Amino acid sequence: MIWLKTLVIITLLIYTIFIFVSIFTMLFAKKDADFTTFTPLEKISIIIPFRNEEQTIVKCLESLAEQDFPKELLELILVDDNSEDDTKQLAENFLHARNFTYQLIDLKMHALSGKKSAIELAVIKANGSIIITRDADTYTKSTRWLKSIAYEFVVAKPKLLLAPIMLTGTSLLQLFQRFENLAISSIGYAFAKNKLPFVCSGANLAYRKESFIQVSPYKDNLHIASGDDMFLLQGFIDAKLKVSTIKNPCAIAYTKAEKDVASFINQRLRWVGKAKNMHLKTAWFIGYLLVLTNLFALITVFLAVFSGANIKFCLFTIIYKCIIDILLLFLGAIMYKQKLNFAFYIPAFIANIFYVPFIAVASISMKPSWKGRKIGV
Repeated sequence: MIWLKTLVIITLLIYTIFIFVSIFTMLFAKKDADFTTFTPLEKISIIIPFRNEEQTIVKCLESLAEQDFPKELLELILVDDNSEDDTKQLAENFLHARNFTYQLIDLKMHALSGKKSAIELAVIKANGSIIITRDADTYTKSTRWLKSIAYEFVVAKPKLLLAPIMLTGTSLLQLFQRFENLAISSIGYAFAKNKLPFVCSGANLAYRKESFIQVSPYKDNLHIASGDDMFLLQGFIDAKLKVSTIKNPCAIAYTKAEKDVASFINQRLRWVGKAKNMHLKTAWFIGYLLVLTNLFALITVFLAVFSGANIKFCLFTIIYKCIIDILLLFLGAIMYKQKLNFAFYIPAFIANIFYVPFIAVASISMKPSWKGRKIGV
């Protein structure tokens, strides 16, 4: 079993370097800028595609209506992706009551469907020079969310800005997702700061309209229902346009973690499925590294439990990975000012060892769905 130990140790060393790049980047990150006196000058268009979001759309719009931002520089573009509920009516009622400037696009009237088509059409019709995409099930806690993003476009001058998305929820399953999301967000921030962006979320994303049109990120993948965010990131990287990120807690958008196991697994299968069509080397490397690290940890556990062999080595592997993972999460929680119950970290850590290899294997044969639609990947 010497060969297995060697593979495990090599993988752990690479994993350690990977994690500590993220840790040191967060430790030495600049303090969040003070933009309290900042005066926005550019018009911003916020695009919100939706399909059957009657339970969340009002809360999303309320958080936008409360933003400390000049109303004359803000435009909302809602895109109805063939909804079968009252989302559209609820949104219109709210926006009329608040006297908001908005456009409402019905994809059905254009014989279109899907989030990518919704975004493409909305960008063309947008009057703002900066585009922000948000999901209809997200909301913000800070009234300075929009100003923080506008400020970043002035000081950092990105063509694409990756803003954070955080999960909420108190069940064990939701806490597991929150730990996972915080880890991905922290690593994603660190690698983006080191000019190796590999992950983003279309639930909180901003870019220059002219750059989107230049890149045309969906021209070769419109037939793939998912991946509007990652294909966009890939397009900007391929075009060598500046991609930046922001860690300011004001810039965070929130959404609820999945409530049940079936929805959670289905969501993760969608995420892994779209990766099959990506050619971002950093994303592939990190994906393989995470799978291998957890897979080797799982193998050492099985060997220790069922054969009684290498128990000390198994404990070393598990404890070592547990320590460096919790360091990452602890610093990420401080950076994003997130309150997480770390008493549940150990069960979440153990579950993660089983879950990551399972998702990798399941993605080969299982076909996910979204909003009642099967997703082609």
